[in-house]
Amino acid sequence: MQQSTKKPKVVGYWFNEKKCQKFGVAELKAECESRGIKLVKIDLSIPIEEQGPFDLLLHKLTALFAQARSQDPKAQAAIKMFESYIGKHPECFVMDPLPSVHRLLLRNQTYDLLQQCFKNDDLVFTPTYVQVFERNIHENRKLLTSANVTFPVVCKPVTAGGGVEAHEMAVVFNETGIEECVLPCVAQSFINHGAVLYKLFVLGPVWFVVVRPSLKNFYAGVDGFFGINKLKEQATVFFNSSNVSKADSESPLTRLDPEDMNGTIPSADPAVFNRIVTTLREALQMDLLGIDVVVDSSSGKYGIIDVNAFPSYDSVPNLMSHLVDLIVSHLHLSTPDQATDRISGVQEGQPHGAGPHQPQEDSGVDTG
Repeated sequence: MQQSTKKPKVVGYWFNEKKCQKFGVAELKAECESRGIKLVKIDLSIPIEEQGPFDLLLHKLTALFAQARSQDPKAQAAIKMFESYIGKHPECFVMDPLPSVHRLLLRNQTYDLLQQCFKNDDLVFTPTYVQVFERNIHENRKLLTSANVTFPVVCKPVTAGGGVEAHEMAVVFNETGIEECVLPCVAQSFINHGAVLYKLFVLGPVWFVVVRPSLKNFYAGVDGFFGINKLKEQATVFFNSSNVSKADSESPLTRLDPEDMNGTIPSADPAVFNRIVTTLREALQMDLLGIDVVVDSSSGKYGIIDVNAFPSYDSVPNLMSHLVDLIVSHLHLSTPDQATDRISGVQEGQPHGAGPHQPQEDSGVDTG
């Protein structure tokens, strides 16, 4: 029998060293090879043209984008090289489009998009927000009022990627507290959510939900015993959002106060998560997304508080198999199990722990 001389499909990838170590590139390469796909790491020190041709580019350029915004010449050159290659090779599929990835780099742009996408949705919203530039109490009060931002607020760096500093945040209870934060920042109304965070990990049409610890409930300074408003006296709470929401987090900030213990822990409807995923994939034309969602303890509505490109996918089972399924679908190769819209429950967690999620039989949940 004559052997096939068909060339294998070639996927070029670029992650920084941290992403390479955490993501398990060796496992990805083995999975690709088992499907007849060649995985090649892109070297940014030489032109991409000399390393191809590539049928698909897989990238995590968030940190490079952040460095380029800070006028780093090497990062700017690398981004320009990627853009040039993509422009010259429209036949090469890109996961994901650079303009969409860049949009998610800036939190104010992300929240603008979320507001537009869900403005007619009765259950899904993004908490009110405004960008703060100056340490001027009177001007900031006007800004917050005009944007309907209410205390307490979470002050977040404008840039959502690029390093540890992107996760350094603060819960602020008054205008004076904003002056303690690194400016400019995005000030967003804090939504009480029972210390439960739902992380949606999207891999094209397949997505997973992981339940993680989150910040406890905070209130606008009313003393429950005496009814005295202590808002102006409350100290700013500084935290790292990545550390607080780790699966094994033991931060006291995730422990509900006694008066909140008897409240109902927010539950979530997978159908609403599916709507969020579908809407954002369509708006951004992206496959690799991380979406952070909280359920408002008072209203039961779903607040989207962050969206990230190419997240960690921590706790997602069979990650490389799902990722290569997605790559195969874009390369127009046959795959044993063509992906369809599926909801995959990974964990059902409490603020201090997580266990296996047992989905309802009729939920359409794929736990593979």
